[in-house]
Amino acid sequence: MKSLSSEKKTGNPGRSGIKSVKKLYNPLLKITCLLLIFILSFSALLLISGCKKQAASVSASTVAESTASAITSASTTVATTAKQIVAETATESATESTEAIPSDITALIKKADGYYSSGQYGLSKSTYRKATIAIDASDLSDGAKQELKDSFNDKYNKSQTIVATALVHFGNAMQLEYETRYEEAKKELEAALAIYPKYEDAIKAYDNLKSIMGLK
Repeated sequence: MKSLSSEKKTGNPGRSGIKSVKKLYNPLLKITCLLLIFILSFSALLLISGCKKQAASVSASTVAESTASAITSASTTVATTAKQIVAETATESATESTEAIPSDITALIKKADGYYSSGQYGLSKSTYRKATIAIDASDLSDGAKQELKDSFNDKYNKSQTIVATALVHFGNAMQLEYETRYEEAKKELEAALAIYPKYEDAIKAYDNLKSIMGLK
């Protein structure tokens, strides 16, 4: 009876050891399983990533090759077009430069330039106009005609402006002189001669006005 009582109090030492081992074993098993799952998942991710990178590398390589080919083709086309344009321009220039300019046109332009240089703007204006008419009536190409006109266009326009402005002042002077407003008329004639010193009508009118006013 004593032995039974003592066994109940003390318990079974063998069973207690087994329970302790089971308690220790269960967490280790769980940790091991989790580690295996993590390793397998990580390996799968690496495999998928590697496949994607390889596919992207192949795709990028293909795109790069296609782009390089397109750029080369475009460069070749541009170079060819540029050569054609240069060749056509050279041909046109050579054709235009071989055109003979009629001697009468050359003579008119030279004469008009002489009038312009000497300040005879009325004569230069009328002579440039004659040259323009002769150029338009000639058999020269449109390009040659325009080139000739451009050679004296600025001087022609300036001659027209000077003559037109001087004429306005001259007209004002004549009206003021008629109204016996001599001082004002004198200023208008002086303005005309300031921009067109060789304006013959203004020179004569100015000398006549000074005589009327008793001026030298």
